[in-house]
Amino acid sequence: MTHFYCDIITIMNNIQRTFLVSPHIEHWLQKHKSTEHKTEQFYLNKETPYYYRKDFPDTYMKVTVDKHGHEEKLFMNEEMYEAQRKKHVGRVLVKKTYTMAIGEATFVLEKYLKKLKGLYILLGHFEDEKVVKSPQSIQLFQSLEPYVIKEIDQDEKYSAHTLALGSKPMEYNLQGFFEKIDAFESPNLFFWQVPPQLYVRDGVSLVLYRNIRLLNYYKMSFQKRQFASTLHRLRVLLHRTTTMLETFWDLFTPEIQHYCVELLKRYYEETKVLRYLYFLDELCATREEAKLTLYTELKSLISQEEQSVIGMLASNPFMHMMNSLTKEIKIPENQKYISLRKEVKRLLRGQLSHLEMLLAKTSEGYDDVALEALYMAINSLQTLMEDFFHVVGEKELKLIIEELNILLKPLREYRNCKERALILSNIKAESQTKTLDTDPLLCEHEAELKEKIDRALKLLRTSRFYI
Repeated sequence: MTHFYCDIITIMNNIQRTFLVSPHIEHWLQKHKSTEHKTEQFYLNKETPYYYRKDFPDTYMKVTVDKHGHEEKLFMNEEMYEAQRKKHVGRVLVKKTYTMAIGEATFVLEKYLKKLKGLYILLGHFEDEKVVKSPQSIQLFQSLEPYVIKEIDQDEKYSAHTLALGSKPMEYNLQGFFEKIDAFESPNLFFWQVPPQLYVRDGVSLVLYRNIRLLNYYKMSFQKRQFASTLHRLRVLLHRTTTMLETFWDLFTPEIQHYCVELLKRYYEETKVLRYLYFLDELCATREEAKLTLYTELKSLISQEEQSVIGMLASNPFMHMMNSLTKEIKIPENQKYISLRKEVKRLLRGQLSHLEMLLAKTSEGYDDVALEALYMAINSLQTLMEDFFHVVGEKELKLIIEELNILLKPLREYRNCKERALILSNIKAESQTKTLDTDPLLCEHEAELKEKIDRALKLLRTSRFYI
């Protein structure tokens, strides 16, 4: 009976309407005569165009789907089916299906069980548009109105493939979240948190949108009045946005992703010298042995670099990058229908495993290249954990962040010492004052930092990070 029905629908009914309905639909179901059957189906992986299905009590098959959506069934015995079932990925879909012939239309109510308990989907099959618009069909739709939540004909998250391999369907107003971000005063957006119950692309898009708004705010603030703190926040956002795009690279079109990452990294690098000049200028005022000529040289260089950075921020490439990224995140493509929490935890586990490997290698010795790799790995981890702190779990992430900071803080200071020495060397080489003395501004704690790093490495090599 089941197979006969499926074949008839494929051949005769050309129009299908699909609705998400409430559990109260069972009251409506009782008013109509129906044929009931139970099925289960599962997939072996996300890529293969086939699935396995059992029609209770004892019919087993492999169903192959071609690019046009046509299905071909290969029947098998129970032993073959159970052998494949042991290798399934995602969830096994179990549902009861109620088939009703009502007038010229056929309706199928799918009642999902087990892990998708509470999910009801109603499908209406019609021979042509005339049947859909007939008085009887209109009256039928009116009787269904109290139970229909929404029409889901084009909603991929309710497909069998997504229900098996993705998250349980979530319903929320994504545009409403974008509007909430727009409603925030820009400086307060640092305190905005992405809602935890979202699909991964939507959650990442909201974080990127927040970053774009903040980048625009600090860009304009710096153009009006130059402050070291404003530049620092701008650079932090450039780095955080780059990390987000590189980590979730598969959620965005490759062209936009590569274009934006390349420019974000370039702008981060081009603002580095000014960031150090601000620091050196403040340091110069505290060092008695620093000469006035050095102080004057720094002031002149800061003025030059500020104009260069302001020009960069006002340039067409910068504005085009911001506009391109804004358009990209508003386009609902590459949706994986995986929960934000699940995907972030998976990525963090992978990055923590990579960090453990880098830490283990230092037992055989390490150089500045190895330390830079460690710094980049921890820095990316910190960015992800800070952006999704409350999504993953505050308690477990707080412990990891505190432990990683044992190494990250001295690593960052050591890195800054190296960068400072390089910049001061360049300033001295390019200065017209041949006797310019930059030594008073060199790092005084390099040896002490190396000792701290060595102790931190010994401690963290014994650690195992769990999320």
